Formats: sequence, structure tokens, C-alpha cells
Amino acid sequence: MATKKGIIITAIILGAIAAGSSIAWILPQNNGSTIVVSDYGNELEGVKERHALIMTTMDSNLKSMLNNTLSPDEFTTMAQTSSTQTTSLISELIESNPPAQWRESYLNYAEALKKYNDYLTESISLASKMKSGISPSDLSDEMSKIGSLKNDTDAFIVKSSETKP
Repeated sequence: MATKKGIIITAIILGAIAAGSSIAWILPQNNGSTIVVSDYGNELEGVKERHALIMTTMDSNLKSMLNNTLSPDEFTTMAQTSSTQTTSLISELIESNPPAQWRESYLNYAEALKKYNDYLTESISLASKMKSGISPSDLSDEMSKIGSLKNDTDAFIVKSSETKP
């Protein structure tokens, strides 16, 4: 049988657990990270350099897939990784909260990154179609869409450079 002392100890333990849980919910938590940028020009250039590396790699991978030296599955994996990296670059630009004189340039580059993510998505779609078989005319249409998205990306990159303070 339970003793009075055992019941009291159990009640104290349960009370302590409930109090500890309540404190965890009540206290404010600061889980968000902040990016502190002091040199907005260098920050933007760093993003541009990393994006250029992603673009160079993916251009090479796309050519390899079209030449049948890289499988569509391998290409898709690499493109998905590049898309994740590109999304991270977009977040970095947005979270840096640039001052007014840099805002337009940052927003234009963020648009370039978004267009590039569209390019990657279309490239993944092409890989899927190549895996299941694609006609030459459909391949031409897909390459036209991909080329257009790449041109849009390049146009926003130029616009970002033109709007730098």
C-alpha cells in the first residue's frame, strides 16, 4: 500500500515537473538568428560569388546530362542541392536588412536568385522527362524555357549591379 510519505513525495515530483514544463512555455525563446552586416557591398559580392559557383556547376551538370555522361537522377540530386543553397542565399539577402541605398540592388539580386531557382526547377523537370524519354521537339521546347529563365536571371543580376550605390 502507498504510504502518506510516498504520496507526498510523488506529488512534489509531479508538481516540479509541471512547474518546469510551464516555465519552458512561459519564458520567451529567441530561436531566430540575426545577421549583422556592416559592409553591404561585400555582403552582396559574397552572395554573388557563391551564386556564380552554383551556376557554373549546374551549367556543367546540365551539359553532362544532355551528353548522357550524367544520369538524370544524379542531375536531379545535384539540382535539388543547388536549389537549397540558392534558397539559403535568398534568405541571407532578405535577413541582412540592407539600408535604403542598398535595398534596390539587394532586391534585384534576390529576384535573380528566385529566377535561378525557377531555372533549377525547370531543369529538374527536364531530367524527369529525359529519364522517361523525350522527343527532340519537346527537348527543344524545354531548353527554350530553361534558356529564358537563365536570361531572366542574368538580367536581374545586371539590374542589381546597375542599382548599387
